[in-house]
Amino acid sequence: MTKDLYTIAAMKLSTVHTIESSIKTTDHLGDAFTYRTLTFRSNDRFSESTLVQHQPKATASRAILYLHGYTDYFFQSGLAELLTEQDWAFYAIDLQGYGRSIRPQQPENRCRSLSVYHNDLISALTTIKKEGYEECVILAHSTGGLIASRFIQVIDAVQKPGTDKQTSRLLENMATVSGLILNSPFLALPFSPQTNKRVTSVIHFLTTTLPFISKHSNEVNTYSKSIHKHYEGQWNYRLDWKPANGFPLSFRWLREVIKTQRELLEAPQVSLPTLMCHSDKTTRHEKSCSKMTAGDGVLNIDSMMNAANQIYRNLETKKVEGGYHDLYLSPEHIRKNYIASISVWLDQLP
Repeated sequence: MTKDLYTIAAMKLSTVHTIESSIKTTDHLGDAFTYRTLTFRSNDRFSESTLVQHQPKATASRAILYLHGYTDYFFQSGLAELLTEQDWAFYAIDLQGYGRSIRPQQPENRCRSLSVYHNDLISALTTIKKEGYEECVILAHSTGGLIASRFIQVIDAVQKPGTDKQTSRLLENMATVSGLILNSPFLALPFSPQTNKRVTSVIHFLTTTLPFISKHSNEVNTYSKSIHKHYEGQWNYRLDWKPANGFPLSFRWLREVIKTQRELLEAPQVSLPTLMCHSDKTTRHEKSCSKMTAGDGVLNIDSMMNAANQIYRNLETKKVEGGYHDLYLSPEHIRKNYIASISVWLDQLP
């Protein structure tokens, strides 16, 4: 990506916009959780996302914003409870077209560009600032990690002398992102580094040539079987919001993923303190739940690490032995190791 194109991408934040928030309503996760709809309006865009909040302690001075992955939504209530106990104000966002933000007029999980989700992050961070939290750490899983990392690059690009008043006001109204925690981020296609070199350009060509194609499976995938209580897992999340066979996979979405992964590598490095947690092995080719749950059943760890070492300037990594793709969904003893890693890192933030 050329410098000029990078600047153009960053300038998208300059659009005049308004953010409207609905009244907080008790969420289905329990009385300690509320949700509200955030409506982002600008000259050419309209989107609705959902901000979930756990009742904070009076002593909380900083916030955490959780960002889910693809075919996903926020349901990890225990994570919110643990971080709240550690004096963090916990928020989570269901992006437009995901989970609580699914609307009849919008295909689930579809987008014309991953950058449209930047509006959702702007809405969330602006709301968090209004509620008295000047700083916020983003905790992002899988595709959420890709989206959040690119968003931070764009924010960095416009935080410079000479920024127009409109953009400066937008930045002033948002909570400052002071750190980034990545849970198995989708920084590279799920192949080995050697295979990625050979196939990424081919896949990008196909998805660019045939963006209208979408692939849908009627079969329940092994990863879903390994985590949902209805099959062989322990979690009882909503299958209408996180279907076991996934939503239709749009070629256009895949093209945008590859494009964003390339932009991350070509733009200036992310300078924020960053913690990346990941499993110790890749198990995505395994066919049985017992073997897939020995590691990350979705992404390739080596490719993830290769990309991360190029993208983040201030990177700390934590290998979680036996961790699932979503590390929080791992068995309890593994989950505790993951949470402990997050807690130690958060305590060290300035």
